[in-house]
Formats: sequence, C-alpha cells, structure tokens
Amino acid sequence: MKKRFIFDLDGTMLSGDYSIEHEYFYDVFGNKAVKFNHNIPKYLDQYENSHIKYEKDLLSHFLSKKSGLPFNEDIIDGWIECVGFMKDKYEEDVFEVLDYLKTKGNSVVCLTNWFEKTQRNRLMRSGIIDYLDDLYTGDVLLKPHKEAYYQAMGDYPVEECVFIGDNVEKDYIGPRCLGMESILYDKENKHSDSLVKIKRLNKIMDIY
Repeated sequence: MKKRFIFDLDGTMLSGDYSIEHEYFYDVFGNKAVKFNHNIPKYLDQYENSHIKYEKDLLSHFLSKKSGLPFNEDIIDGWIECVGFMKDKYEEDVFEVLDYLKTKGNSVVCLTNWFEKTQRNRLMRSGIIDYLDDLYTGDVLLKPHKEAYYQAMGDYPVEECVFIGDNVEKDYIGPRCLGMESILYDKENKHSDSLVKIKRLNKIMDIY
C-alpha cells in the first residue's frame, strides 16, 4: 500500500512561462543571450547529471565554461529571483488529485531540481504548498542522484513510496533503480507504451 506520494514540480504540477528567464538574460548579456537561452535546458541537464546539488559558485563556473559568458553569483541570484515570479499554469486535475490523496491520509511531497527560493515562491503563489508535507529542492540534492530520492522518502520504506513526474530519466528510471514504484506523466503520449505512464493526473485516483 502506497502512503508517500512524491511529485515532480515542473511539467507535472505546474508549467511555467520561461520567457521571463529569457528576458532576464537579454537584459544581462544582450544579444549574446540568444544562444544561451536556447541551450539552458541542455546545460542544466548536464550540470544535474554531474553535480550532487546546485551551488551558486559551481553553477556560475559551469555555465561560464559551457557558454563563454561571464557568469557570477550575482547573476545566478537574479535568475533565481526572477523565475520565482514567472507565470505558471496548473496541470490539469492537479488539485483534484492532491485533494484525493490528502483526504485518504497520504503523505504528499515535492522533489524538484531548482533552488528552494524560486520553487517555494511558485508553490505558495499557486496554493499547491498547502497540500505538501515537505519540499525538497536542488540546492540540497539533485535528481537523478539516489540520495535525492532517499531524502524524499522521509521515514517511509521504499515499497510505500511512489514517484510521479514527466521526465523519463529523473522521475521514472531514477526512482525505479532504487526499487521505488514510479509513474510517468506523459500527457502528450511521447514515450514508449512499455513504460508505466498516464496522460492525465486524475488516473492516479484510479490506481490508488
């Protein structure tokens, strides 16, 4: 029986408008930001796979090396601040599912790969924070490193936990490597039918 439901944030509970991020880097770097903005997801994915957590000094050095742009910790601070106020859209059924899980007495937490200041602000503005027993962020531990999943389990044994998220590597394969059940949120049906996946979050209510 599952008692601990661990959710990813971006693309699973909320989907953000990252144009605010692009505008920020245009303000900082001018036209040199065009290539960097295009490569942000790739750079962050590379960082997350090679580092155990987000640290401002390490991230600024990493991005300077990758992009050739003069990053520093002040620029990272500005980035963290601005994306905390991005426009977010709720994923369909998210509140219905959270209500259902909490009404049944389950523990619900979020494990997300970014800085706490940003993610907590977004979760507070959306109202989702009220459903969460805890929030685990990338400035402490990063997915797909096993330590992040163990942390998000809290005091619950792995067989009582389930992970729900939209990223195959970080939200589906990562937890399964530890023996944790996971469900891929694949609303656009992009991934193989061999994976355990759902197109709508409310299917969680049918499973659990």
